[in-house]
Amino acid sequence: MAKKLIMSWSKCKIEVGKTGDSDAMAAELFSLGTIKDKSTSMSTEDGDTLTATATGGVVVAEEEGEPQVTITTRIIEMDFDTENKLTGAEKSGSSGQEELTVKTNVIPEDFSVKVTPKNIGATGVKVRRAHISFRPGSSEEEGHYVDVTFKILACEDGELYKKFKVQSTDWAEKA
Repeated sequence: MAKKLIMSWSKCKIEVGKTGDSDAMAAELFSLGTIKDKSTSMSTEDGDTLTATATGGVVVAEEEGEPQVTITTRIIEMDFDTENKLTGAEKSGSSGQEELTVKTNVIPEDFSVKVTPKNIGATGVKVRRAHISFRPGSSEEEGHYVDVTFKILACEDGELYKKFKVQSTDWAEKA
């Protein structure tokens, strides 16, 4: 009998936390919030290619550089606490009267990332070290949103990321 194919599509959750010492996976992860439907993807772009060309334009050697792997997503109505954890924006006021003072959208630290699809047995991704690009926006159609791109960086030991099979515990509520 053929092995059942479990797809890694549809609903997913994305959790992040500051990368630990020596490029360790973050000890604590927090959710980025509500993800816009069908906005999350992981893609690979070609790396730099080094080419040696002899007289007459004849290519005599070529070496392909490591491709750049990125994860992109759009977060709907990111809450002030999450934005504070990422950018250091300062929250003030009380419930219903909160304000967020934004001084930068640059995130200087490296973060660990975990993307967990909803289907048990599907393939998820754990990234120990990534650079985050944080691009907030707003529109009448989508409200307030943040486009987040994780540029996966090689760790000291050469690891880019790990794939894992989703377990029911990956979706269990944390006490």
